[in-house]
Amino acid sequence: MNRILSIARLLTLGRNDALVWPVAILGFAFAVNLLVFANIPSDALDSDPVSGALASIYITSLAFGAVAVNQHFPFALGMGVTRREFTAGLALFGLVQVLVYSTLLVILQAIEDATNGWGLRLRFFGLGFIDEHSVPVQFAIYAVPLMAMTLIGIAAGALYLRWRANGIMTATTLLLLLAGGATALIGRAGKWPAVGHWLTNTSLVSLTAVWPLVLVALLATGSWLSLRRATL
Repeated sequence: MNRILSIARLLTLGRNDALVWPVAILGFAFAVNLLVFANIPSDALDSDPVSGALASIYITSLAFGAVAVNQHFPFALGMGVTRREFTAGLALFGLVQVLVYSTLLVILQAIEDATNGWGLRLRFFGLGFIDEHSVPVQFAIYAVPLMAMTLIGIAAGALYLRWRANGIMTATTLLLLLAGGATALIGRAGKWPAVGHWLTNTSLVSLTAVWPLVLVALLATGSWLSLRRATL
């Protein structure tokens, strides 16, 4: 356990930018949105304008996952760390990061709700539906997609270590073919109305916090299998 904790600490060495930048970019996006919406006449706004800039922290979390694997995995193995220990340490660091970010988002959402959208009726953190749920559900809605995005980055980094650029391009091609094939099959079978019915009748909690858990499990498994055979 001490070695795993040491690996988690290793991921922070010289990587304070990985911890600070997601929050800094989110703060910058929030400031820009406040400035923009404060200068729009109130009668020109929707009842609850929603900004999509919250996605910035998810995108930077994805980038962290890829960078963490590619920068630290070769160094850790060179220092005698096993692949299993590195994976456990990376998982611990990623989990703590997600917990911290999700807690911060829940707090900011509560402040946003209490101030009626920062006095502008702006929904930056709440997205118009999160504040309808309890705090634990809000936390899950933030945390599960954050974990999924982090794991997408880790999986991409692991693929690159295992198969280099060919692995990334092959995986991207397969995903595009899978998405295109599924789209074609659904259209040919005339099932788009059924898909729309399922989406509209499935709760947003399930779509944002339950189903993504399947993606988290698949990505975690794929990342581990790739790191087990990654070459330096």
